[in-house]
Amino acid sequence: MLPSLVKHRSYIWRTAWAEVRDRYAGAGLGFVWNILQPLCLILIFTVVFTSILRHSAPEIKVHYTVYLCAAMLPWQAFADCISRGTGAFIQNAIYLRKLPIPEQVFVAQSALTSAIGLVISYVILVIVAVCLGHYPSWHWLLLPVPMALLIAMGFGIGLALGTLNAFIRDVGQLVPVLLQIGFWTYPIVYHRKHLPEPFDHLVQFNPLFPYLDGIRQLFIDRHVPDPWMWLAMFGWTGAAAIAGSFVLRRLRDELRDVI
Repeated sequence: MLPSLVKHRSYIWRTAWAEVRDRYAGAGLGFVWNILQPLCLILIFTVVFTSILRHSAPEIKVHYTVYLCAAMLPWQAFADCISRGTGAFIQNAIYLRKLPIPEQVFVAQSALTSAIGLVISYVILVIVAVCLGHYPSWHWLLLPVPMALLIAMGFGIGLALGTLNAFIRDVGQLVPVLLQIGFWTYPIVYHRKHLPEPFDHLVQFNPLFPYLDGIRQLFIDRHVPDPWMWLAMFGWTGAAAIAGSFVLRRLRDELRDVI
């Protein structure tokens, strides 16, 4: 799988960037909406969640907007990556039928689009965080690693779900429901200490925990995550990639006939 992605890297980058650039084609502000949307989202979090939850979370030592968005933005990119990956084969059916392009290229393009969106939104968060008094640290230079691994895990999951969705269209309807449930399985909008026992310990077994907690440790606590968290990130990402490749390999012969 990796050699084909490297071979088609130019196509993946070109189509992903084109999707980001043209997502709001026809709108008066065009590309600017890629900046305005995450900025508005951060401002809404600032007004709504700060007033509702800030005083109920004394454990949070930074502005609540920084705490919330540090994990919320990566989660949204991860969810977007899975959603796009799930529909990638169906949406690109015309190309799959006519062109000898490896199937995983279309899921990779979707993942890269989500990654570009994450970069844009996190740059905005950095600016907002500095304005709120949370200043940069050298630890921030490590942020691309857990973010890239998180998107890569989303790519593997999206590859598996996208393949299954071509055969069972209910998969595409089920994914948004599962993502809604998954959102609350990690303490994004609340602090971990608010979880009752034994859930405050069980949350560490959530596949998303090492990624989102690692990002928060780097961005908020200015602390390098423990080695076991890095191992868990690489492990979950590798497992997702293997699972996605396995599902695609088993169903590839019939895939282009059913879409």
